[in-house]
Amino acid sequence: MININFETGEILELPFDSHSGADFKGVDLHRAIFEEVDSSYADFSGVNLRNAVFYCVNLTGSKMKGAALMNAILMGSDMGEVDLSESNLSYADFSHVNLSMACLKNAEVEGGSFRGAKLYGANFEVVQIDKCKVSGALYDENTVWPSGYDPELHGAIRK
Repeated sequence: MININFETGEILELPFDSHSGADFKGVDLHRAIFEEVDSSYADFSGVNLRNAVFYCVNLTGSKMKGAALMNAILMGSDMGEVDLSESNLSYADFSHVNLSMACLKNAEVEGGSFRGAKLYGANFEVVQIDKCKVSGALYDENTVWPSGYDPELHGAIRK
């Protein structure tokens, strides 16, 4: 069994052996708190994660396609190879998050912060990129941006 704490003080007990590889589909995790846990290869597809906090969480290889992550805080987390395609990431904070090889295709990013994030090889063909912050984000020749977008004009750094 694992326990998930919420900002409201509530605790949700789930019948999983660990966070890693867990199937969270269908679970409402609005305002959930994940702190320094290994949630690698977990499935959060379509899950309500609004206002959730992922502090220094290993989410490597997790599925978050179509998830609602509005106003979520993910600072310091490892999200390499995560599928965030078609998710709503509006006003979420991905500052200093490793998003290397992640797929964010068609994700809504209005008001989101990707400052200092690692975007090496990521598919960053997002919606409303002009309304998010990428200052200090690191990318390489394999990072895919929306057509006509110049990341360096917005402060991203090619390494």
